[in-house]
Amino acid sequence: MTARFTHVVDTSALIAYFKGEDGHEMFAGILKDERNVLAIHAVNLFEVYCDYLRSDGHEVAEEAWRRATSILAIVEKADEDFMKRVARWKVEHELRLTDAFAATTAEEYACRLVSADRNDFSAIEQAGTLQIVWLR
Repeated sequence: MTARFTHVVDTSALIAYFKGEDGHEMFAGILKDERNVLAIHAVNLFEVYCDYLRSDGHEVAEEAWRRATSILAIVEKADEDFMKRVARWKVEHELRLTDAFAATTAEEYACRLVSADRNDFSAIEQAGTLQIVWLR
């Protein structure tokens, strides 16, 4: 039996943690707490990989992928209902596609979303739609 996820991580949060940016200490604290089980949707992990591939090259992108998969559960859910909910998040909240995947994943598992980007999710938090843990 797999543990219940407590947090879903978006792209900005994982990159902040890996690059030691503002908020990385908070991410480390969440990760260190043994009661927490963190997950990321495969689409968001893809975005992390692309970011590193573009800025730092193949070897660094591969290392980021290895690090991520060693600390996070990877969600690959993409059935019809899930994908339609991704579309709803994207359209109704004017989110980027990858942010819509993160939001839908947090909704799916009824857990907090960890993000470093207030621009993407602040309106959603204000509406009370999702619980968001801000790294900065």
